[in-house]
Amino acid sequence: MKNNDIGFYIRKLNNHIEKYSHSLYSRKDTNECSLSNLWVIDYVSENSDIDIYQKDVEAEFSINRATASKMLSLMEEKKFISRISSSEDGRKKKIKILPEGEKLRGICASLKKEMEQELTSPLSKEEIEILRNLLRKMIKHFED
Repeated sequence: MKNNDIGFYIRKLNNHIEKYSHSLYSRKDTNECSLSNLWVIDYVSENSDIDIYQKDVEAEFSINRATASKMLSLMEEKKFISRISSSEDGRKKKIKILPEGEKLRGICASLKKEMEQELTSPLSKEEIEILRNLLRKMIKHFED
């Protein structure tokens, strides 16, 4: 049976990405930090010039409020992050990377680099740019 559905191919590729990520991840010393935690640390670190809140994490990773809250609480317990009340709105808590979380930034950078190389190795530079644009367009469609 040949399935030509775009959704099928995206799901299959996602499964390969998950397997490959876990194979890379399992070789790293991560202090019991999950892959999701690494991506959050990387996201907050890359956006250190602005305040990042839970709602930003929810939007960036397309996860619901309960999932984000539980993940961030566990990250706080592990001393990877702290959440500090905003001076403008005490109900909002800014996410700050703690020294233990900072130690993991290099691991995340390495994982991202290896994953990007693996994903793009069979593609030309032109194909990579086309794919990025198509993926952005598809994501935007679902986010609008």
